[in-house]
Amino acid sequence: MKKHLWYIACLVSLVACKSGGNQGQGLLSSSGRSGEVLVVCSANAWNGQLGDSIEAVLMQPLIYLPQAEPMFTVSHISNNNFSSTYQKQRNIVYFDINENINEAKTIVKYNVWAEPQLLIRILSPTVDDAIAQLSNYKVEIQNFILTNEFKRFQRSHTSRQDFKIDAELAKIFKLQMFVPEGYFIAVKNENFAWLRKETKDWSQDILIYTQDYVDTTQFSSSYIVSLRDSLTHKYVFGSVDNSYMEVETILPPQSSFMPRQSNYTIRTEGLWKMQGDCMGGPFVNYSILDTSRNRIVTIDAFLYAPRNDKRDLLRQIEAILQAADFENNAAENTK
Repeated sequence: MKKHLWYIACLVSLVACKSGGNQGQGLLSSSGRSGEVLVVCSANAWNGQLGDSIEAVLMQPLIYLPQAEPMFTVSHISNNNFSSTYQKQRNIVYFDINENINEAKTIVKYNVWAEPQLLIRILSPTVDDAIAQLSNYKVEIQNFILTNEFKRFQRSHTSRQDFKIDAELAKIFKLQMFVPEGYFIAVKNENFAWLRKETKDWSQDILIYTQDYVDTTQFSSSYIVSLRDSLTHKYVFGSVDNSYMEVETILPPQSSFMPRQSNYTIRTEGLWKMQGDCMGGPFVNYSILDTSRNRIVTIDAFLYAPRNDKRDLLRQIEAILQAADFENNAAENTK
């Protein structure tokens, strides 16, 4: 399997290079709502075991949201009806099941019919082989789609970048960030900042804090949660006097290593609650090792949206976290 995954990774790189930069050369702008995936397969396959497998991979419920929401919103069209109207979708998973296909394989391409666009094409001689491909490359398929979604949000953030806030964060934390307009700095000192974006329906927030690096225990889930609680008790308050934020422990947070281009990063996700107030929601936390400064920088996104779906609102903030980099790394990446 590792050999096949290596092949797919190489193929993706080649196709991405060949397919990029075609806007204005015949490709239309892609369409589709946030988190939407179009699945193309026969009606029989969709209504059978393949459809069940697609649901298990692409529509599995996200654990760390207060209400049940799927990982992606999936729609279906049969191969025969896959016309130019549907070819403009941003995320497409296309099943080509044909007994004349000798070997099952999964191919990833970019910007085939529109831009930006992700096409994951699964070719197989039988439905069972297609299900096996979906199962074998489940995580990779999910990550390709998630990455495409984050890039969409990041393009939007860059076009609406708040240069004043980003300059302030660079001065304090030596971070390059792309914070979009609408945020303001609610709390700020040399080791901590709280950024807020308030609307009548929801609040999107970012915490940034630093600590000296001592040892690897600082990347344990218990330490990350304990440090977060200590700072939110002090700085993050609700609408009621003496209220403060803390991590919800009924569903313990989960930490995992997150591959990034440059710095060792642990991603932690969980739920928060406001002690002394009726508030709560999801959070995502990146703890990043800055080796050049011997420190750990944590960037934490949390959301309060009591009457709204939360998946895409939280991903909007996490896209800011994903694009963040240290000043020295950002300079190297531009060379």
